[in-house]
Amino acid sequence: MLDEAPAPRIGLVERIPLRLRWFAERARARARQLLAASGARRRTSYVWQRVDEHRAVWEAAADALGAEFIPLSERVWEVRVGDRRTRIANDLLELDDPAVLEIAGDKELTYRLASEAGVRTPDGVVFERGQVEEAWRHVEADGHPFVVKPARGTSAGIGVTVGVRTRSQLAAAMATAGIRGRRVIVERLIAGESCRLLFLDGEMIHAVRRRGVVLEPDGQRSVGALLRDAGLERLADDSLTAAFLAAQDLTLESMPPPGRRLVVRGLPLSEKRADEVRTVYDEVISGLVSPDLIANGAWVVDAIGSSWAGVDIVTPDPSRPLSEGGALLEVNTTPGILHHCRPGADACDVAVRVLERLLSVAA
Repeated sequence: MLDEAPAPRIGLVERIPLRLRWFAERARARARQLLAASGARRRTSYVWQRVDEHRAVWEAAADALGAEFIPLSERVWEVRVGDRRTRIANDLLELDDPAVLEIAGDKELTYRLASEAGVRTPDGVVFERGQVEEAWRHVEADGHPFVVKPARGTSAGIGVTVGVRTRSQLAAAMATAGIRGRRVIVERLIAGESCRLLFLDGEMIHAVRRRGVVLEPDGQRSVGALLRDAGLERLADDSLTAAFLAAQDLTLESMPPPGRRLVVRGLPLSEKRADEVRTVYDEVISGLVSPDLIANGAWVVDAIGSSWAGVDIVTPDPSRPLSEGGALLEVNTTPGILHHCRPGADACDVAVRVLERLLSVAA
């Protein structure tokens, strides 16, 4: 347990019966969902909404291969070279079959297949969406921060809440995840940065990372002192920073040993929310990923049977094995190509390579 961590304040909201709190949060979550669907409340653009960007990437890749790019509709395009053709529907490609997509969309099944392949996954429990009291007993007994997410059918951060520590946070998180599906995963937060390893036919062809806030401990200064010396003293009152520290059994007064990257906030400073945050990768790390991590990703992709997948992991350091603090989060069998293409580039190398594969065009 976290003896040094300050206990969360128990105010009036925390005294409301948990089941009643869950019903209220469920109504709010449904209202937010309806507003987002209507376009009245849109704080982010998801992969299926970025049609013009996808078209630009695939059109440039077709041009680089000397192929013909033919729009069939606003979001469906055909690429032809001689008598070969492939069709692209925004972010969807003619690669994995529906059975593979079904397997990858089931996070419970993906976790089981990953574990059977020897790949580390987060410690978690699956609850029915209304089992908020049972879920709270689990969270309270563990004493660490948690992540709450739908067990199947979502991506791009939809339904996910990070850093859950209190009754009211759990009620809101269970409600947010529960409107996306009947079953909800409550798993212990892993203090690391989000990375995506992109696999084509079992080979990692690209990797990216979303940078969080990272410190380099020297064994002589506390976490609070390291934050202050880095000009980040405002994070001393940040709830997400507190959650990431608690996930590592650390507080601001702790003095971590030197030699390892210390992720004190898995989200960038610009991101204030902890729920339904779309992952925006901002750094290419293809040359940093350890052979162990690549092998783990390949094992999971093979277990699922996917030809085209983005393996999402969380780790404090992608140059080290998952056994040293990371875990698999999920496998996306319709990975967004935009994560791997630089805005404004004449042609995206990753998109060109994938299009070559689709068309069976020799490089």
